[in-house]
Amino acid sequence: MARTRTLKIGAVAERPIDATERRALAAEAERALHPIHVAQLPVERITETPEARNSRRGYDEGKLNELASSIREHGVLQPILVTPDADGYRIIAGNRRLKATIRAGLATIPALIKTQVDEHQQYFLNLVENVQRVDLSGKERVEAIRLLAASGLGVREISRGTGISPGTISRWLHIADRPALAQALEDERLDIARAMTLAPVKDESALARLIDEAPSTPRAELTAAVHAVLQQNSYCLDDGRLADVDRKLALVRTVTDVGAAHLRRIQARATELLAQIEASQTHPLIETSDGQTALR
Repeated sequence: MARTRTLKIGAVAERPIDATERRALAAEAERALHPIHVAQLPVERITETPEARNSRRGYDEGKLNELASSIREHGVLQPILVTPDADGYRIIAGNRRLKATIRAGLATIPALIKTQVDEHQQYFLNLVENVQRVDLSGKERVEAIRLLAASGLGVREISRGTGISPGTISRWLHIADRPALAQALEDERLDIARAMTLAPVKDESALARLIDEAPSTPRAELTAAVHAVLQQNSYCLDDGRLADVDRKLALVRTVTDVGAAHLRRIQARATELLAQIEASQTHPLIETSDGQTALR
């Protein structure tokens, strides 16, 4: 059985307190200033988080039905978080569980009641819970972080509150500042990892091209392309592929008959590509009035 330690306040003034006791005192003080009560609340007395303070922007109907089925069988395993509001309660975090509980036909839901919490804290708590559940879309995460930053919080403060690294938060903020990237996330043409890779690119035409190429491009090649654009090179993804071939050829020490066949194909392809370069330099392409290309 776990032992319970009792800290006698009268003794505190008589001796130094250690780190464990200091943390215990701080926790008790926090609970006294910001009490949290647990209750089984009627669902009709609870209103959802206003959209402006909800980091989630959409709900998957299929997953909601699955959660409702689970709640019908096992109950709500994780209480929602609410704050008193007029004669009822407003959700800080747990809109999805409330929706599923109502679908499951239950009249009440377990809730943690947190008092003395302002609107900024409510939004922050809503974000933290959703981030911890890894349940937001890429665009929702980026937008939530942007709103937190706009409220005056610094990158390190957001990092401490959410558990997300400062570097990741900085890259998400870069995405939020780039409408083309944010739109690509919204349209699900990019995942958040690739959007973060493209965030440093300032050249709009290069960014548009990389967004189109990114879904079918391995991350390593995409990273190389971004680095080249940042260095102001006329770089494309095929340059990275050629660089990879060049590097691997430099490592070759022994050539077998099979290897020789590969070399001949490489040689033939290299000759063909060089011929294309020479032809384009001698007869550059121009754009015609109908938008097609033709030799000058």
